[in-house]
Amino acid sequence: MESSTPMVNSVLHATKILDYYASQRREYLSLTEISRAIGLHKTTVYRILRTLQSVGWIEQSSTNGQYRLGSGILMIASAVSVHYTTRQLISEEMRRLCDLHNETVVLSSLRGDTGICVDLVKGHHNLGISSENGYIVPLDCGATGKTLLAAQSDELVERLIQNYPGLEEKLRNQVKEIRQRGYCISEGEVDEGVAAVAVPLPMPDHIYTLTYSGPVERLRGLDYMVLVHSLQQAVKNILLKCDGKRKEAL
Repeated sequence: MESSTPMVNSVLHATKILDYYASQRREYLSLTEISRAIGLHKTTVYRILRTLQSVGWIEQSSTNGQYRLGSGILMIASAVSVHYTTRQLISEEMRRLCDLHNETVVLSSLRGDTGICVDLVKGHHNLGISSENGYIVPLDCGATGKTLLAAQSDELVERLIQNYPGLEEKLRNQVKEIRQRGYCISEGEVDEGVAAVAVPLPMPDHIYTLTYSGPVERLRGLDYMVLVHSLQQAVKNILLKCDGKRKEAL
């Protein structure tokens, strides 16, 4: 079924030009070559190139008049690289946490007004949790959701708790307590017999929570505070490594 959303042809044409640069692996391309390659009139291609040049995505040689990718594109590429590097660093720490205690580690964040599990590394116990990536994380119960709520700004917290009529004051108190402690522990609040230990992971561009989750008796046996300290150390590791990667990119 075709989309009912109208496309902006000039934008599509611009992406074709950029895609062509990526496919050629050459620094400079001529107006004629680009026009022929993407099947557009030279006048149209010229206007698009001039527009891209005005925002720094394309540069024109003063000697031969040909065009190359500009520094603006490099900034976009750098931002994308940092994003993927960040998630890679988080995933590496999650695997380390899982190996450390052989328990499932969950990464969650907000999508709109909803908490979502965005990554999960399962422990190797026969008896574990059945959650998968993409599952909904309630914000009014369980260590993960309550920590995710507490990590948001005051304004967003107030808006989010309106989704839970009758629980507003209780949630405000929980948010205050979690912020003071820096972690949250729950037993059987979401799934019977399942415990969770969660800490906030405040990245520069997004807020996550890191959680250990597993059967109550097993997590009790590991000592909740040991799990808290492991998670908090992982957060420090992630933030330190990400800061180093950003400095390298500058």
